[in-house]
Amino acid sequence: MYNSLLRDREVQYVALRDETSKTWRILDTWHEALKDVSMEDDIPDDNEAISILTESAFTALIKEAARLGVLENVDFGSDNSYELEEKDAEIAKLKDEISKIKEETNKKEEPYKGMSEDAIIKLKAMEYNLKITSTITDFDNLTKE
Repeated sequence: MYNSLLRDREVQYVALRDETSKTWRILDTWHEALKDVSMEDDIPDDNEAISILTESAFTALIKEAARLGVLENVDFGSDNSYELEEKDAEIAKLKDEISKIKEETNKKEEPYKGMSEDAIIKLKAMEYNLKITSTITDFDNLTKE
């Protein structure tokens, strides 16, 4: 029978949201009222194993549970372990990117190691002047052609 299959489940309650009526249906899969129900049967809303909450009642329940700190103790099971693995992989990838950016930044600053701030500023100014002069020369050559 249906009830024996449901009783073997690890999770006792199943919640489904009905988008049309904006209600939550909560099924107690271990309830005695399901002992004569077969797998093909629909379980009617008036079955004792079903509780129905409106969207606002559900929201109020969650808010109160959060206020009491009950949600902190909720075990979401191992069903979301793949999400944690994905997030761990993403974190590792981001850490690698941060390391690469730091390395690139350090390489850019290496030529200036040991120099005073004034010397670095003068050297950078000279580099920019060279770039500007080079660009002006390129433009000049283009206009002559």
